[in-house]
Amino acid sequence: MHAHVRGLRATILSLIAFVIASNGAWAQNARLAAPAPPTISLSLPPLALGLCVDDALLTVPIPHSAALSADSPRANCETPPIAATSIATSLATPIEPCAANGHALRGCSVQQDGVPLALESLGKKGVKILRAREGVLEILESENACSAWYQGKDANPAATFRTISFELDRKGEDSVQESRDRGFPVVFRNPYVARVIQGDGANATITLNERGAFFVPTARVLGVHKEGGPPDFRGQRTLRVGPYEGDTFQAQVLTLLHEFGHALDLLPTDEHDADGRSEHNNEEVLRYCRREVEGKSTLRILPVAQ
Repeated sequence: MHAHVRGLRATILSLIAFVIASNGAWAQNARLAAPAPPTISLSLPPLALGLCVDDALLTVPIPHSAALSADSPRANCETPPIAATSIATSLATPIEPCAANGHALRGCSVQQDGVPLALESLGKKGVKILRAREGVLEILESENACSAWYQGKDANPAATFRTISFELDRKGEDSVQESRDRGFPVVFRNPYVARVIQGDGANATITLNERGAFFVPTARVLGVHKEGGPPDFRGQRTLRVGPYEGDTFQAQVLTLLHEFGHALDLLPTDEHDADGRSEHNNEEVLRYCRREVEGKSTLRILPVAQ
């Protein structure tokens, strides 16, 4: 009987100890009957206080119970976890889709070209300039002998040409001057077509004479005399830019290519057309660009209101 009571007491004490032990285990894990995670030993160097530990760099999986607590150094890091080394390396070089192959892609933000809007504000003459400008850009943006010639002075002539602005000279020369002095051949001096500051480069301004061959096909001829006196009217004369008649697409494209050559200091100055230098420069441009200029002949039929 005493032994039975003593055995019963031992059994009760064992049950109480089991219950207490079970309650302690439940406080560490919300899942009942979940097996304890296996113990994994990591051979890591001692960590200094405040050092960030990035578990993404650990190749050995860490069980849930081994995760870093809120008091661990990782919790004090201000930067997000570093990706794996291979990923970090690939992200080190920024990707610029708008600069792919040197061309802007659709949807990319690029600097707006304000020149067309400025030219349209000039009315019908502005439309003629704009059309010739687009023809020149098409030449300079293509691989050909003409663009290669300009690249001898400018690695990206098309981009530089886009920066060129245009002005109209509304009071420019409007007549051809004919000289018939004795002992000298007849000399015709046409009204100037365009001008630009020699070697002005990017953001230069090309000034176009409203009464020159860029816009008009003919002009009156006035005879001038070395000994002086008033000029006398001697009829009309066809204006030309190189071999092309005035107010044609080829004449306009050649004019802009010619002036751009001066802006890049690719052509020598020909101010006042002394000794026929302007015509010589036209021939130099056509030496490299004739095929491209004359290849734009179909554009000449595009209607431009007069």
